[in-house]
Amino acid sequence: MAEIVRILAATDFSRAADQATRRAASLASRLSGELHLIHVMPPADVLQKIFVGDHQSEADTIRIRAEKALQERATLLTAGYAIKPACKLVQGRAHEAIAQAGKSLDAMLVVVGARGEHEGDSSAEPVGGTAFKLVARSPTPILLVRHEIYQPYGNVLACVKGVATDRPVIEWANRVSPGNLLHILSAYKVPYERRLMEWGASQSTIDVYATRERDERTKLLSELLDEFGLMAARARLHVARGEPLETILGHVAQWKCDLVIVGQRAHAPEGVAGSIARQVASRATTDVLIVSSRAMSRTAELMDSHFG
Repeated sequence: MAEIVRILAATDFSRAADQATRRAASLASRLSGELHLIHVMPPADVLQKIFVGDHQSEADTIRIRAEKALQERATLLTAGYAIKPACKLVQGRAHEAIAQAGKSLDAMLVVVGARGEHEGDSSAEPVGGTAFKLVARSPTPILLVRHEIYQPYGNVLACVKGVATDRPVIEWANRVSPGNLLHILSAYKVPYERRLMEWGASQSTIDVYATRERDERTKLLSELLDEFGLMAARARLHVARGEPLETILGHVAQWKCDLVIVGQRAHAPEGVAGSIARQVASRATTDVLIVSSRAMSRTAELMDSHFG
């Protein structure tokens, strides 16, 4: 029996969160899956400190209003996307509560707004604190939504490295944009190139390495695309030499992508500036789907059981 595809969308009732929940509803509807909608209330100990004595009833009022707001959004999603979300209020630190909810549901995907309640604040970071912490810690793939949904994703860029864990990245691209042209990009640079040149390595030696790396990646990735049955008419493979982040962002702009999918290594320390995935999440102006290697095998199992 095919396993149910579960998508979790978290909302703080902001405009950005509403965009994210609409995207989540669209994906759940297209994948014939379930949509679970949650709102995270502040931790219980925080509410107890704020609402003391005669003010304790105010906490109950806030919860009732939050439940109403959640149900109202679920009703709108049902009307717009013919899918009935399951709704739930949870408590705790937002990123921890969302990650735990995703784990408890065995969700395939967690969808959040990239900026959340701080959208429009010029001083805010391009990725909100909750979203950033989710990217760093969640074993479930995270979709950061920046734009309103007008149609399904149609111009997707999948960032790969020519390794086994590229498989779920390509799988996601194939599933969220069926029938459309996919761009598969592998950006690479020569390790320590500047330092090696300073130490006397010749340009020809550096270029020979770069050519060998390009050819090896092209071969491995072409074989992987063949496994998926993705021919050149469906998926264009680009192996490009250059600084990975700048190369990715340049191609996003060139191809006018509406979604970038990138893998992230497991156990990357929170806040590590060198994480390409998190740098893409911060600097790309489009939606970004980040697939952690901790979740890659599980994601593949879910998709194989549902679509295989």
